[in-house]
Amino acid sequence: MSTVAIVGSGVIGLSTAYELLSSPNLKVKQLHIIAQHFPGESPISHEYTSAWAGAHFRPFPHRPETFESDARESKYTRLTYKRMREIAAHFPESTIEFMSGIDYLENPTLEYDGQSPGFNATSLEEFVELPESALPQAVQAGFQYKTYCLNAPEYLEFLQNQVCRLSRARNVSLELKRMTLQSLSQVFEICNNCSVVFNCSGRGLQFDGSYDVKSFGIRGQTLLLQVPHDTKYKKLTVTHQDKNGNWTFVIKRPGLHGKQARYILGGTKQVNYNNVTPSEMDTTAIIERGRVLFPELMVQNKFLVERINVGFRPARVGGSRVELEKTSRGPIIHAYGLGGMGFETSFGVADHSLKLYGQTLGLAKL
Repeated sequence: MSTVAIVGSGVIGLSTAYELLSSPNLKVKQLHIIAQHFPGESPISHEYTSAWAGAHFRPFPHRPETFESDARESKYTRLTYKRMREIAAHFPESTIEFMSGIDYLENPTLEYDGQSPGFNATSLEEFVELPESALPQAVQAGFQYKTYCLNAPEYLEFLQNQVCRLSRARNVSLELKRMTLQSLSQVFEICNNCSVVFNCSGRGLQFDGSYDVKSFGIRGQTLLLQVPHDTKYKKLTVTHQDKNGNWTFVIKRPGLHGKQARYILGGTKQVNYNNVTPSEMDTTAIIERGRVLFPELMVQNKFLVERINVGFRPARVGGSRVELEKTSRGPIIHAYGLGGMGFETSFGVADHSLKLYGQTLGLAKL
């Protein structure tokens, strides 16, 4: 029976905890989750990126310059997709809803040919390339596939509740520690006899207190919309990229306990721009693009904006880091740097992380 610590309570950290407690082969005596923020906080901190997310699965073709990391992360998304199916079937309170997804591209790169690894009918459910007659004006390529959306804040609370439930069921001592760590080495001092630390810190806190030099933030600004009428986006999420590289998307945020759904309209991708204040210029640009692309979401010719969201996606040069590090205090399993793909890679990353943990225990297979 072991003592385990997880640093970070975003979607990667909570998914790792959930899968750890769900594993019949990993025996846990104590579980510590150490984080600055936890689900259910109000107001939501801009540092708690997961709670701001639109949260849907959007596949991508592997690019030649990043093929290795793309292939690995694409595998994470497929494992997560399968797990989301299972959870949606058993836990409606998870808010996971499966629906159609469409990508429209005005200037697609060569990989968007409908055949490339990670983006084809073999690897995606209900994948089709749309005929030219079905494409909006100026769009050169369009693809449809099966995907899912979820309500990020509600889903995070669901995960935490499941972690608490499983801890009780397995007689695991669970401690949620709200604190700011100065280093990962500090975890071994806080948690006596800690056998492993899962580093799900997003930005990549290190053993010595530094941060991964390859990590960087991507600022995202989106709009949370009230849409009091039914639209096709009740069962459809759409992402549109124009010729200038601007991404505009609509993502349903399902309601819970009979509450009306909201919709995320976005967005921005601003590298190493750390302003937490909503930008009026960004809001105006999103609204103007949304008017053209998604007019069905308007009420009397305007969007009903409930809130402007600003979050910072924790990305990493060269792709995410999911690997084992052996330190003088004990093993650390790093799992961070997923950028805007936290939800769609979450269970795949957890699966990889737990396999690495199994190796430290001498388990050949989990």
